[in-house]
Amino acid sequence: MRLLLCCFLLTCMAAGQDLTSKVRRDDAPLANPGTVVLSYRNAVGAARDSVVTIWVRHWKPRNEWLDDRYDLMPHDTRRPAGNGSGIVLTKEGLVMTNYHVVNGAQEIMLRARGSTEDIPAEIVGMDGATDVALLRAKSGTWQPATLTNSDATEPGDVVLALGSPFGLEQTVTLGIVSATGRAEIHGLASSLQDFIQTDAAINPGNSGGPLIDGLGRVIGMNTARYGGEGIGLAVPVNLALKVAEDLLKNGQVRRGFLGVRLVDVTDGVIAELKLGSAVKGAVVMQVEEGQPAAQAGLLPGDVITAVNGQAVTSRARFLMRMTTFQPGERVKLALTRNNEVQEVQVALIETPGTKPPPQALEWELLPGLRVVLVDEKLRNQLLLPKNFQALRALTDFKTADGTLKVAAGDFILRVNGRGVTRALEDSDEQYIERLRPKKPLVLLRLQQKSGAQTDVGFPLPAVK
Repeated sequence: MRLLLCCFLLTCMAAGQDLTSKVRRDDAPLANPGTVVLSYRNAVGAARDSVVTIWVRHWKPRNEWLDDRYDLMPHDTRRPAGNGSGIVLTKEGLVMTNYHVVNGAQEIMLRARGSTEDIPAEIVGMDGATDVALLRAKSGTWQPATLTNSDATEPGDVVLALGSPFGLEQTVTLGIVSATGRAEIHGLASSLQDFIQTDAAINPGNSGGPLIDGLGRVIGMNTARYGGEGIGLAVPVNLALKVAEDLLKNGQVRRGFLGVRLVDVTDGVIAELKLGSAVKGAVVMQVEEGQPAAQAGLLPGDVITAVNGQAVTSRARFLMRMTTFQPGERVKLALTRNNEVQEVQVALIETPGTKPPPQALEWELLPGLRVVLVDEKLRNQLLLPKNFQALRALTDFKTADGTLKVAAGDFILRVNGRGVTRALEDSDEQYIERLRPKKPLVLLRLQQKSGAQTDVGFPLPAVK
């Protein structure tokens, strides 16, 4: 039987689909920025149906997730239930939230505004480095939010934070943008930081909800309250959407590797390198031999000032620009060397030691029974335990007399007494051949959708 390699998704949505083309956007600049507004009811009304409350009913065992170094808000223990917020991206139910809201969740429910019904959701993918997660509701029609260009956000802009702090659904707080591009904030585990800072109140439960402008358009995703009162942080929506799109396509974020160590321009660096005081950017301190930066001719002491024509004023801004590029892409860097402006092109590669996500292996275990091997991506989507090993039935399977033996969605845990764990040294052919039943009688250990386990036996079907 011929082997097929495919990326397995639970719905008919194609893995390569462009999320950016499906979301609602309005990038028009704010009109009359100095106008006094006496009510923001229109802005709230435009956004509130796109804000969902996220309830986590059950958590995975602590040893499967608590030691994750990217957990933004680590706890010694977890309550049996928890809540956060989410932003609806598409009418089919793609919802963006924070990684730390759902990391470790075993059962996730979404609740729309004004509804008493909780809808189950699955994890499409998560990225701890930016604290972004993408969920998919398992049913229902949803109201998408309108997004806008977060790069146009400036200090002084009025913003509102929506969400469900302390379980109080549809709470709205008002403030202004205090700063943009906040980075290298100690105490937060997200390693890629480019926050919008606001004094709009952000409390536990607001995480994952939208930060909107005066027209009700999403400019960011509320992430954390830092320190005392009046310092809230949000992930810019341009960055969050790019991460969500990668998660939809690949189940994870692939980032291109350059091979340099960088620092900010400081007074000491200016004096050491004899830079003009007006030069801002990221200073190259070390270039790894044989890596893309070295191959492109970068040298220690170079000050990178722009990426593909977009200015970078600090190490953090440079890293955030670079995080949007994938392995294989070519990037143009503007730099200052010996007070002369130069440009170089760099071809990015996979980060050494990492591999692209493997494709899920799908094949016909028995004549008429197609299955897929449960991999890490599928475990995330279905909120399965980290060490869960199984095959998943893609189609109903009936014996010759019409009796249903295996339903689509059932997990196959054992085949004729043999577990389905795959050894690292197994090739695809060896693994499949070892599992295929050779005896006249087939005995399968199943875990059904209800969670119950059962054994089913039947004669080996004839090859048609």
